[in-house]
Amino acid sequence: MKSDKDIEQSIKKLAVKSSDRIHDRILGKLLGRLDKSRRQAALEQANIWRIIMKNRIAGISTAAAVIVLIVVGVTVMDRSASQVYAIEQTVEALRLVSSVRAHCTDWDGSKGQVWVKINPETGYEESYYSEQGNLVIVATPQKTYYYHKDKNLVRIRNEYVPAAEVRFSKLFEDLPGLIQRLNGRIEIQSEFDQDLQMDVIKIWGHVPKGKDFGEKEMVIRVDPETKLPINTDTIKGEPNQGVKSVDRFEYNVRIPEGLFEFEIPQGAEVVYE
Repeated sequence: MKSDKDIEQSIKKLAVKSSDRIHDRILGKLLGRLDKSRRQAALEQANIWRIIMKNRIAGISTAAAVIVLIVVGVTVMDRSASQVYAIEQTVEALRLVSSVRAHCTDWDGSKGQVWVKINPETGYEESYYSEQGNLVIVATPQKTYYYHKDKNLVRIRNEYVPAAEVRFSKLFEDLPGLIQRLNGRIEIQSEFDQDLQMDVIKIWGHVPKGKDFGEKEMVIRVDPETKLPINTDTIKGEPNQGVKSVDRFEYNVRIPEGLFEFEIPQGAEVVYE
């Protein structure tokens, strides 16, 4: 039987590229070897959390290749009752989503919603509708409309403009790469959420202040059963750079007919960009 130090080194040296696939047998062997060290559970658990939870995102190429693991509800030493979570599970779950409705809260406390239609062949957003405060956005493959209700102003761009730098349908594939470029880090843990009254997987991301942007910190809560995001919250950020929080996600919802068909309001000023 390998020593505890050998087990720790095995995890430390585990490296993957974005083209590699996560194999259950590799994870099974590692966790099986950890099972043999149950007598030193407390010490080993602390070591594993230090290796996994404090690992900087700079060492990870994409979310699809992440070997970051957390244990839901019990210690990693108790394989008889534990469930292992890998980000790849959420990546796979999101690939089965064809539409999303998100209920949002902005920095000024205003409520809004976003509807997203996803192309099942590409996994990319095909169209989206966003209404937050005085701004309505309707984006289609051909055009993107911005309607400022308080000014009765319509801005039009003859292209599809993504809602954010991180595409929702590819959130867990894009976010680690974005945080890596900004010299940030990600941590993952399991906890009981008092507001939701359920166990959740909490993914925490932090980006330090940069030359052209302020410090950013956000939390994504994932349902351990469906592996889909439940909500998100921006703890530190800047207004006008996305909503503060998504209070609730709904998946594979029926999109209202005509939602992505924008009609220019009567008397509105129209500007082409």
